[in-house]
Amino acid sequence: MSLKPDVLWAQRPDSVYVTIDLKEVQDMKVTLESDKLSFFGKVGGSVYEFSFEFFAPIVKEDSKWSTKRLIEFYLKKETEGVWNRLAKDKLPYVKVDWKRWQDSDDEGEDKGAFNLDGMGDMNFGDMGGADEFDSDDEELPDLDPGEPLGSASTALSGGGDAPTKVETDR
Repeated sequence: MSLKPDVLWAQRPDSVYVTIDLKEVQDMKVTLESDKLSFFGKVGGSVYEFSFEFFAPIVKEDSKWSTKRLIEFYLKKETEGVWNRLAKDKLPYVKVDWKRWQDSDDEGEDKGAFNLDGMGDMNFGDMGGADEFDSDDEELPDLDPGEPLGSASTALSGGGDAPTKVETDR
């Protein structure tokens, strides 16, 4: 039986950014259609596989991909607008990529801009893993346990759906 990898997503009015949270994938097979994404790959002795239909169509020819560290896709939306979720159906392994998410409130900020450097055109015959050093591979310092976490007056909810703000009683 195959496992489901975490699939992270974020959007802009004209595009969607998708990350398959797996490293060092072997025997990878990806199929991208204007309405569907399918993935198969092996990590260690485990097999990962999924397939789902997009919330709305994409333009395959204008989309890009990268397999430097993780498997990342930049998908151009066929029509601009907000998607309520990545897939037509709610899937437990699809989650919001909070580092790249941008609400309409954040429009002036460069929050997790979609960096397309190093992403090639969609040529799925070339999707092999590469062992290259990436700046993300650096060791990160431990968090200082003495620093308090910031408190917010609103909380976000929504799971894998598009986030919505919920007022709290603070």
